Amino acid sequence: MGAYETDAVVLRTIRYGEADAVLSVYTRERGRVSAIAKGARKSTSKLGGRLQPGVLVHLMLHEGRGDMATVRGAQMVRTHAGLWVEGYRLRAAGCVLETALRGLPEHEASDETFNLLVRTLDLLAEAPPRTTEPRLEPLVLGFAVKLLVVGGLLPRLGSCAACGVGPPLVGFSAQAGGALCPSCARMGEPLDPHVLDAYAGLVGRPLAEAADACPAGAAMGVERLVGLSLREHLGVTLRSATPV
Repeated sequence: MGAYETDAVVLRTIRYGEADAVLSVYTRERGRVSAIAKGARKSTSKLGGRLQPGVLVHLMLHEGRGDMATVRGAQMVRTHAGLWVEGYRLRAAGCVLETALRGLPEHEASDETFNLLVRTLDLLAEAPPRTTEPRLEPLVLGFAVKLLVVGGLLPRLGSCAACGVGPPLVGFSAQAGGALCPSCARMGEPLDPHVLDAYAGLVGRPLAEAADACPAGAAMGVERLVGLSLREHLGVTLRSATPV
């Protein structure tokens, strides 16, 4: 218990009572935490505009006896204003924030995860709108794939997860641990080689090159593989994604 300061990305804001707001934030110091901002929704409050989803803020928090910290102050670090002027970007950012909210455990800090989340929002705030669904935005998929890497949940992609044989790999099973060879493919579902290449590209290339790594034709397949892994290992099904 006590007070501390930390940089944080606001993942979700929920109205509470007449003027308060309950926040889910991902902090550099404590990982994902919940906090209440008392009076944040009052017209005279200096907090409200600084606590919108997707912003990077420096928070002053106090931990008491309850489950939630209390916000004592907030200083804006980056607004990510580009998200708010373009509907495509805003919806894509919503997919990223949902993945972080549901895929990251509470109170487990990770500099690598924090930097990945901030970097993704930085890039999305300047990303060109696409004609595809925002949930299939390469930066959204790149974030999810790299989050699996950071969490130690990356499926095996270079050889068969069941028997270890090398390519060709024609199937996928999150339960088995990744891609499957023709002999083991019956354990999973068919895998398009272009989807496998795109997934591997998102793993190996910088996030800024996500669009080059994952062409539009492979995006839905990559989304499905990510969804299978999230459901298998974390029990998570994202509302923003196609049902697995």
